Amino acid sequence: MEFTGVVTAGDGRGRSIGFPTANLQVSEFEDLPRGVFAGWASWEQKKRCTAVVNIGQRPTFSADGGITVEVHVLDFAGDLYGKTVTVQLGERLRDEQRFGSTEELIAQIAKDIQRTRTIEGSCA
Repeated sequence: MEFTGVVTAGDGRGRSIGFPTANLQVSEFEDLPRGVFAGWASWEQKKRCTAVVNIGQRPTFSADGGITVEVHVLDFAGDLYGKTVTVQLGERLRDEQRFGSTEELIAQIAKDIQRTRTIEGSCA
């Protein structure tokens, strides 16, 4: 599955825990599968980078139930605000889940990244 969205400002929580995300404004949330996925992100027709993608409600932090699309681009340290990003979903890694602590979430994200690297490779 492939979809496109514009990167908007989020809460900055991903960056604060060591995993910055591009928060995508996507028009068709209801058509997107929920969960955590390995995949690719591309922008400006130059980049195709491996990414971990979370589509869902961020249950560890969010109580409002709104759906978000968060993309952690592996090995990337630039600014994507305002850019149009295309995401291709690859393998589904897991269901979204609520963690008991930020430390548990950080440990799981590290596992998701490690697994994604073995499946997808890295930034091309």
